[in-house]
Amino acid sequence: MLFAHRKLTLSTGLLASVLMAVAAEAQENVDCGYPLTNSERTYCAEKALSETEADMRKAYDRLHARLVEMDAELPEHLKGSPGALEEAQAAWKAYSDKDCAAYSFPFRGGTQGSELYRNCIIVLTLKRTEDLNATVEDYGN
Repeated sequence: MLFAHRKLTLSTGLLASVLMAVAAEAQENVDCGYPLTNSERTYCAEKALSETEADMRKAYDRLHARLVEMDAELPEHLKGSPGALEEAQAAWKAYSDKDCAAYSFPFRGGTQGSELYRNCIIVLTLKRTEDLNATVEDYGN
């Protein structure tokens, strides 16, 4: 009986692997300019979220590096900009999570609630990226 259970577990695991590979290949062919199904819309939204978060991280890293450079040239009593940015980013993350949760609250637990939350996070992340990039520009980097 133990052997049959292992065989079933192995078969289930193999099936799951094959299905994931097929799904990944199918998603590579998704036209995110015009997603047709719920799974395509979800895939495209997750892809967009991942890309916007990566862009924000790059902007944050550039600004953080610039602030570290600036701090090195300042007298001791004026240092601390990188830490302030870290605190601001943590506060922004908490704010964006709560704001988007409130925005999508009436639809929580369903597909629409997830979509509204994710889309809200994308919009706020795009705006935060713009703000971080503008600050880098302000500081002459």
